[in-house]
Amino acid sequence: MLFSLAILLFISPTVTALTDLQVNCTGTDRLYNDTSCYVVVGTAKPHGAAKASCNHYLGYSGHLVHIRSAAVKAVVKQAMNNYIPAGTTTVWTGLQLKNSSAVTTDINNWGSYYRNGTSVTPTYLPWQSGQPSTAATNNRAYYGSAGDGIVNAAETGTYPYVCEYEEALKQPVTDLEKKCANLTSSFKTLFVNDICFVMHPETKYYSDAKVACNDISGYNGHLAHARTMGDLWVVNALVLVSPLTVARLGIEHTNTSSTDMTSGWYLTTPTNQSELATFLPWLPSTPLPVRHSLAVRPDYPNFVMNIYTTELYPFICQYEAMASSATTTGGGRAVSKFNHYSLGYFSNNYYWIKRSTVPLYLCINMCHTNNLCRGFSYSSGTSDCQLLAVNASSVPYSSQLTADNQYTTAVRELL
Repeated sequence: MLFSLAILLFISPTVTALTDLQVNCTGTDRLYNDTSCYVVVGTAKPHGAAKASCNHYLGYSGHLVHIRSAAVKAVVKQAMNNYIPAGTTTVWTGLQLKNSSAVTTDINNWGSYYRNGTSVTPTYLPWQSGQPSTAATNNRAYYGSAGDGIVNAAETGTYPYVCEYEEALKQPVTDLEKKCANLTSSFKTLFVNDICFVMHPETKYYSDAKVACNDISGYNGHLAHARTMGDLWVVNALVLVSPLTVARLGIEHTNTSSTDMTSGWYLTTPTNQSELATFLPWLPSTPLPVRHSLAVRPDYPNFVMNIYTTELYPFICQYEAMASSATTTGGGRAVSKFNHYSLGYFSNNYYWIKRSTVPLYLCINMCHTNNLCRGFSYSSGTSDCQLLAVNASSVPYSSQLTADNQYTTAVRELL
């Protein structure tokens, strides 16, 4: 009897429990493969609108599909063939040219973009015959099943698209993410890095827009702060999806009597102390005189420009979980713990909130006092401090550290 039981245990296959994503990735418009769920959306949209529309599953930071390999390409083609109603032969991917002046034929100039504006350089680009086009405006890419390859095209082209949801990107679904998703019937929204960005198409003066971010109960809203290139990518996506030509941000030239328009810009909110803005990628020929507030445009690459405070413009709000929800010190600030992760740094400045040359203790304190800081990289040799907008230990960022024994990278944990 024991011998028979031993044989039975030996030949019985191991049963692996299905994940939540596997269980819910069902239907003729979607396909689960490896560790991703691929969802085909047959409604044709411009690329900017498509990349802001991957919201089928909360908690997975959905993004336009990354065709990383021949195997993924085959899965995407199968999902398109399965899709009902039939006829979807072309879909947007998450591939974008990193810089509008870059050569399209160099693989290093392309990036597979995630929801938060960060990207990875692809190692596999299955161009169709005669591609890529060298036209400067063809800075996005779609996959065509007929030619079984990718084609670069202008952002304004309208195509169906495939969203990808990865097991590796799964995070707990928060109250803020649920409330952000519930706004989509009234507004265009994006939930990124625990922040809900909301596009307001109605127009207001700066002073009125500054106090108008009241969409989500229980959270203090303010005009959006673009601290990094990733943040700017997100607000740019909201302008593209609207579609609008410009939208206000919460960045202000507070000394209105000053004629120096290149400095003195601050991140502002209705309630907190203003913070000096250190990331200002100006649109060429700006800043202009007398315009004391900032806006984002649907340009590529992404820029900011200064506009009048007394003219009517749409605006973008942001809402984030407050640090007071964590254990705090007597002063009301969250207690931070910094865990050493690796020796190295990020060369991709999309991942930085800011960069400065300061002593280590000040670098640590700067991250501690910034609610958006996820950690830091610090060089003992040059005192280079990089405050990070991403968690260095999480996929896909963990594989992108540049090894360097002079740099220590730490991950922030709120206690």
